[in-house]
Parts: sequence; structure tokens; C-alpha cells
Amino acid sequence: MIFTSFEFLIFFCLVWSIRSGIKSFPAEKWFLLVASYLFYMTWNVPCVLLIIGSSLMDYTAGRLMGGTRNHAVRKALLVGSICLNLGLLGFFKYRNFFADNIWTGLSVFGFHPSPLHFSVFLPVGISFFTFQSMTYTIDVYRGTLAPCRSLRDFLLFVAFFPQLIAGPIVRAAQFLPQLERPQRATWSDLEGGMFLFLLGAVKKMVISDGVAPHVDMIFADPGRFDAISLALGVMGYSLQIYCDFSGYSDMAIGCARILGFHFPENFAMPYASRNITEFWRRWHITLSMWLRDYLYIPLGGNRKGVVRTYINLMLTMLLGGLWHGASWNFVIWGGMHGLGLMIHKLWDSSRWCGVLARQKLLAPLVTLASHAATLGLVFGCWIFFRAQSFHAARQIITGILTLKHAGTRLISPQILLAIAGVTLVHLFLSKDAKLHETLPAASPGKRILVYASLLILLVHLAVTAGAPFIYFQF
Repeated sequence: MIFTSFEFLIFFCLVWSIRSGIKSFPAEKWFLLVASYLFYMTWNVPCVLLIIGSSLMDYTAGRLMGGTRNHAVRKALLVGSICLNLGLLGFFKYRNFFADNIWTGLSVFGFHPSPLHFSVFLPVGISFFTFQSMTYTIDVYRGTLAPCRSLRDFLLFVAFFPQLIAGPIVRAAQFLPQLERPQRATWSDLEGGMFLFLLGAVKKMVISDGVAPHVDMIFADPGRFDAISLALGVMGYSLQIYCDFSGYSDMAIGCARILGFHFPENFAMPYASRNITEFWRRWHITLSMWLRDYLYIPLGGNRKGVVRTYINLMLTMLLGGLWHGASWNFVIWGGMHGLGLMIHKLWDSSRWCGVLARQKLLAPLVTLASHAATLGLVFGCWIFFRAQSFHAARQIITGILTLKHAGTRLISPQILLAIAGVTLVHLFLSKDAKLHETLPAASPGKRILVYASLLILLVHLAVTAGAPFIYFQF
């Protein structure tokens, strides 16, 4: 049951209306918990036991940590919780990746055992609810969060249906306090939430699903197409994944807001970034902050010298790439971003950066070049993220860089219109604009124009096939 389906609209309306009629706050939370489990069971019934088991494990670890001041015991509980969470993630998501690479490594040394391949279903959203649950035990261990005493509240924190499948990654410190008292949406929340839901639906159904067929065609057989078609395919996928994932995040945040809950922002026009560091402050913000706070800083951050800072950056991005999927292409994608972050940090601390910053006449050119370099790096990295193999990625890069003339030319009107539309939005809208906050206070005419425009786009241009969101596979 995906957000853009008719079934979800019925489900959400029933949840909203029934919950509004429940007078008891504890009963209201039990109802939301049951509704969340039912939502997840529309994807896979047995896997709901995995969420419950993982939640019980971390809840117990948090309570035990709260009951002792013995540092060794607390550390053992934390390590046990992390190992069990990562063990579940490794078993379900990376078992074949590790097995294949071990088999390949043994083959290099002359051993040729029979390849192992495990056929185990990948629980949808496991990367998200695992990372989300881990924030709780880590924060309790650090002493920045008190252990949750209510098992029901903790189960609801992990399983709350708007963000359960693909984020945003909501931390325990952000969500559990909202369960301490009844949450009721104001009129501003209702309108802001509905705007976000509509905006997310347009991003997903009009732009992402609209360009998907031609993008899929190009990436399925890149050797068939010329350089122009390959470049359009790369730009098309860059828009597809942005509109697909930010669309899901908008709809998730909007649903929660309609119910009176507040989720953190997950995207802030990342393609308007001036450098790769800013890009990662605007793209999948909750994952970026998770990697920073729970991986980069514990590794030492920038506190142990320049060389160690660069190593920590690279390790963080490599593991961030692997988080997305069990493939070396994702590792390469993360490594390229890590290299980009290292180069930007090196440039930012150089003398030439300061010299150019003081040249007012050159400032517009420097800004334009910085934008172009950032987009070039990000779009180039998406090739490895989307390509079916390293060989396919190399074909696309070689075809574009050599200005390949041979092959089919596919000029997709959908991709061209998507590029034009997203470009115009980025040109005329502030990258820090929060329309869901400001729109409810705008004039009625402006609000009617915005909502009418979104509805017209949905009615006339939406693809209604109901394709799953890209990040469901992660």
C-alpha cells in the first residue's frame, strides 16, 4: 500500500477519523500502533514480527541501561544492541553480497568452492527502522535521552506508519516527547500537511513516474544510445530519484502533520547547493545527520588532525553508500562523494579560495562555476547509483565523455519538461523556502492558485500505475 494509491487514501482517512473520535489518550496510541502494524502487513505479514522483535530488543536494552550506572554493563548492552541490529540488517540485506565477495576472494587464491546464494526476502524499510531504533539505545547510553518507560510508546516510535517504510529517520528524542501528551493538528498543521502531501504526489506521480520509462530504457541498455541520449538519461534519473524520494518524504511529513505530529525536514532543494558539503546538508538530511552524529563524530570527526579528518569523511561516505544497497556500485557512489567532500574541504581551507572570495567582480562566475561543478559531481555519481553493473556505468560515462555519435537518439519530451520545470522552481524559489509553513498565512488568492495548480498537474499529467517509491528497496 503506497502513499499514491487509492487504498492508502482510504486507510489514512479511516485512521484520521477513528483516531479523532477516541477520547482516551492511551487508547489513541494503541490504535495508532495497531494501524501502523496493519499498514506494514500490507507489504509482508511475517516481517512485522521482525519489527516487533527488534523493538523489544532495543527497548529492553534501554531499560537495562537506565537501571545501572556500571559503565561496563551499559557499554555491553549498547554493543549487544548494535550488533543484533546490524546482524539483522546484514543477514537480510547483505548476506549474498558478503558470500559472493568471499567466494570471489577464495577463487583468487585457487579455491573454488560452490557459490552460496541465500533466498531470503528483504523486509521493506529495514534500513530505516533499524537506524531509527539504534538512535534510541545510543542516545540512552550517552545520557542524552532518558529510557522510555512505556513499551507501547517505544513500539509506536519505531513503527509509526508515515515514516516506517522510507523515512525520514526520526530520532527517539524527536518523537517520544510527542507521545507524552495528546497531539492535535491546528488548522495551520492541517493545511500545511495537505500541501506537503499534494506537493509530494506531484513530485512522484507527475515528474518521477513521468520520466521513469525513458530513464529505465536508457539505463537498461546504455550501449544502444548516443551521448545526447545518455546525458538526458543521467539528468532524467537525477530528477527522478530526487522527486521520488523527496516526494515520499513530503507525503510522510504531511501525513504526520495532519495527525498532529512533527517530523524533521528531509530535503531542502539540494540541487541548488553551491558545493558538495552544502548538498549533503540538504539531501536526505536525516540520514546525513545520522551519519554525522553516530558515525563521523564517534570516529573522531575533525578533532584528530587533517589526515584523520579525511579518512573519517571517506569511511563515513563509503558506509553510507553501502547502507543504500549490497553492491559495489553503491560503495563507489559513496566513495566518489567522500572524495568530493575531501576536495571541497581542502579547497575551502586553501589560500586561493580566500583570494577568489574577495574578488567581487569574479564572485558571480565563481558561484556559477561552483554550482556547475557540484551538479556535475552529483549527477555523475548517480550513474553508479542507478547503473545495473560497473560495466554499464562505464559505458554511460565513456559514451558521454567521448561524445559518442553512434547509436539510437532518444529525445524524451518528459525528461526535457521535467528539467525545465525543476530548473524554473530552483531559479525562482528560495532554497530555504518552507512553503508548508508560510502558505497557510498567505492570501486566499495565492493559496487557491497554488492548490489549483497542483491539482491540475495531478489530474492531467499524473502517471496512475502506482509504481513503488525507489527507496523502498533500501
